Amino acid sequence: MNAALAEKQKCQDEADATALTIDLANRLVNGLASEKIRWTEEVESLTNSCVTVPGDVLIVTAFLSYMGSFTRKYRSDSMYENWLPFLENLEVKIPRTTELDVLALLTDDAQIAQWNNEGLPTDKMSSENATILMNSTRWPLMINPQLQGLKWIKNRYGEDLQVLRLTQPNYLYLIEISIANGGIVLIENIMEAIDPILDPVIKRGLIKKGRAIKIWDKEVDYDPRFRLILQTKLANPHYKPEIQAQTTLINFTVTKDGLEEQLLGDVVKAERPDLKSKKAELTTQQNTFKITLKRLEDDLLHR
Repeated sequence: MNAALAEKQKCQDEADATALTIDLANRLVNGLASEKIRWTEEVESLTNSCVTVPGDVLIVTAFLSYMGSFTRKYRSDSMYENWLPFLENLEVKIPRTTELDVLALLTDDAQIAQWNNEGLPTDKMSSENATILMNSTRWPLMINPQLQGLKWIKNRYGEDLQVLRLTQPNYLYLIEISIANGGIVLIENIMEAIDPILDPVIKRGLIKKGRAIKIWDKEVDYDPRFRLILQTKLANPHYKPEIQAQTTLINFTVTKDGLEEQLLGDVVKAERPDLKSKKAELTTQQNTFKITLKRLEDDLLHR
């Protein structure tokens, strides 16, 4: 009798668990019904991108390698008046996306929103500069006379950032410590002539199969997490060809359009501080929503 009751209870528990699972599944499907259209379009876009990957990657890598030092207008002119027509006129066509958004392949709205929350200006050129800085394999050299990019870098890395100047008496010792410990070093206010002793660091002259780097006559253990960022306040610097080849120049100079947006914001702040405060609050909230949406989507896919 007891065995029969136990078997009955076991069957009832399994039935209840199955019913609960079905209920949760129905709730999940109903909750995601509104996402069906967006996800269907995204699947179609990803399917089409499988064909255009070669051309898209070619354009993106060229953008990362060569466009950083130029102004917004020159970047646009080079892309649409030189590069794309050249690819279009090739005898053997390279498949590519017709209206390619370079930023879409390298980052997403959630990441850009996070950068904006950290103090990066909201204009497109600043987003491009940040994308180049975060994706380039060479050390970035920021042309930053207005210091907006510098402010963003300091906010982004916070206390993890080691800020140095070449005029400091012990800067080389601090760099050696950061190299060994995998730290992040920002050398600010550099001039056109850079101390030759830093050449092995800038060009990553690794020895012992990448485990060490030789600075002067001293071998320093190299941690792959080490990151170097260079910054200059010079508006139009002229660096030696080897420096330009070993680093990625990124032009953070404020453009006319970007300055217009910022001045408009200052006028609104002076005339209607309540609107400026409300706009900042809504922008931060919107950016937070984008970041949260991205995190929830990734979490859902992992499950």
